[in-house]
Amino acid sequence: MAVSDLKNKGLEALKRKRFELAIEALQEYLKFQPDDGEAVEGFFKAAHKLREQRGKSLFGGMLSKASISGKDPVKRMAACLRALAKNPTDKKVCMQLGAAASQANAFESAAAAYRKAAEADPEDNEPWKRLGEALGRAGHIKEALDALGEAVRIDRRDQEAQKLRKNLAAEGALKISGFETAKSSRDLIKDKDVAQELEMEARLQLTPEHAASELEKLRAELEASPQDARLHVRMADLLLQKGEEAEAMAAFEQGLALEPDNYELSVRIGDLKLGKLTRAYKAAREGGDEAAIQAAHGTLVTASLAEYGRRVKEHPLDLSERFRLGRWLLQSGDVDEALKQFQETVRDPSRKVDSLQLQARCFEKMNIMNLAVKKLEEAVGEFPTMASPKAKSVFYDYADMLERSGSEDKARAIFEQIVEEDAAYKDTLQRLSKLSS
Repeated sequence: MAVSDLKNKGLEALKRKRFELAIEALQEYLKFQPDDGEAVEGFFKAAHKLREQRGKSLFGGMLSKASISGKDPVKRMAACLRALAKNPTDKKVCMQLGAAASQANAFESAAAAYRKAAEADPEDNEPWKRLGEALGRAGHIKEALDALGEAVRIDRRDQEAQKLRKNLAAEGALKISGFETAKSSRDLIKDKDVAQELEMEARLQLTPEHAASELEKLRAELEASPQDARLHVRMADLLLQKGEEAEAMAAFEQGLALEPDNYELSVRIGDLKLGKLTRAYKAAREGGDEAAIQAAHGTLVTASLAEYGRRVKEHPLDLSERFRLGRWLLQSGDVDEALKQFQETVRDPSRKVDSLQLQARCFEKMNIMNLAVKKLEEAVGEFPTMASPKAKSVFYDYADMLERSGSEDKARAIFEQIVEEDAAYKDTLQRLSKLSS
């Protein structure tokens, strides 16, 4: 049987709901073709379905250290797949699979593995960071930036995530600025001088001396080539490093005026504007003046709705932007429109649980409690255990909604599960005590 036949056999078995055969065929295929994200996704789907049929295995997913040691990353991938066939939600083994695939230069497979790890614990920034790195190495710049954006959102102090994101943004800018036909920035290098120039442009944080020297050089280049949008963007990046945000914004806008169809650049400008309004809102809250707080919040909401609305209109298939728009619609009180967005974003595996939770909030605001409970029940179904902070959060929301909708017996049972896992979680112990009495 040809190697490609193994993959076809596995995917066909998955369609026919012969999950054990699908797992076996795809595992064998990935030994020969380790870099196939579709095959890895099919493997995970089959493993999840098989686990649902059989129920959770008591020892599923346990993997000895000896079985994942060794220099051969493809063999380590195979060992991880054997463990994940029993427990596909094991975040640790998903991360090990991603690491082994990355070492084997199988970045499509690595991305699929890290995506599953991120789904298992969406509030851990490490899987998102590694997912962004793998997607970037696979050439999926936009998706990589989205993943790294999640990593930075979860941990604003993570310098590695910020650095990866800026590097990818620079690479994307090269492609957008007329270099899209090259496979990589190295393809553009014709001699040592050009190589050094690209190295300088990609550098993230320059010393004050280097920054001043680079700014002087860029100003001279802009005088000679004022219509070069890439130079304006590089100027803006350097000005941002110096903290000169207003000047940077002007440089970005000059670049966008030269390339009005440059969507990525428009997003950077939008992010800068929203960042400024967010800081103003935070300062108002710290000041304590209620009128100022309300005014700053209203301005931020209006601007966010306009910005994310524009992005969704230009890229209607971008579920990450739809999700952000939905959250701002919900804040603004437009519950119907928010619900429409979350009913779309629930198709994004990385945002499925959050979308279900927010759908529940929408239904609650509409006073349709039975549907609110149903959506949280779906979210709970995504977590076979309560091992992660996100899982506990979802179970807690579900129990809280059950109690408020009058299903106190069911709520008590869920609170009991949370207490058995983590008695110190929020006010679960007090809630359980009240319900039990």
